[in-house]
Amino acid sequence: MNAITLPESVVIPRPDPAIIQSAVQFLASARQSYAVITTADMCEAAGVDLKAIKGAQKRLEDARTTITKPLLEAQRAVNALFKGPTDTLIEAERVVKGGILGYQREEERKRLAAEAIAAEAARKEREKLEAQAAKAAAAGKTEKAEALQATAAAIPERVEIASAAPKIEGLATRSVWKAEVMDKAALVKYVAEHPEWLGLVEVNLTALNGLARSQEDALAIPGVKVIEEKQLASRSA
Repeated sequence: MNAITLPESVVIPRPDPAIIQSAVQFLASARQSYAVITTADMCEAAGVDLKAIKGAQKRLEDARTTITKPLLEAQRAVNALFKGPTDTLIEAERVVKGGILGYQREEERKRLAAEAIAAEAARKEREKLEAQAAKAAAAGKTEKAEALQATAAAIPERVEIASAAPKIEGLATRSVWKAEVMDKAALVKYVAEHPEWLGLVEVNLTALNGLARSQEDALAIPGVKVIEEKQLASRSA
């Protein structure tokens, strides 16, 4: 693995103030001369000045990237230096959490199984006492029958058993619920029938715009309107 070298310092060149100030000058000229174009000569002059504006934009962008390039390179070097150890610690965390969750799941399975066994035993004992109470009542032993019935009623239907998993300080287990789409067509059909859930469906505008570019005004999809916008493409002088 190649060693990552961090720069001791980053040199940031100062941009030419004239390049920064030219933006305001170009805007003032554009507003004064070309906000409303009424003649062919004005339109032609606007085209010439537009090229000059594009050239100013390029010079401004070049000045910006001259400053940002060494900063971005330094940032990439720092990120690369820390990425490996960070990823390693994330994997270590994943392994430990996975082990803890696996243990907790197994203990929870055991706890539920023990509760089920205890509940079944309690049910059988309750039914046995109820049967004895019924037999005593049939024999006219009312007091004994009532006592047996009271004892049966005191047996809980659910027996709670505590988990053997230890409480770990600073660690809390919570349930996170997520949704997974198993049938997209069924979801879309349901949303169509229940418009109050329209927020569940996100329109793919990138795909729609691609269809509009390829089919132009021939595009015909219910609920979709095709819009034509005129744009000027210009090059720098």
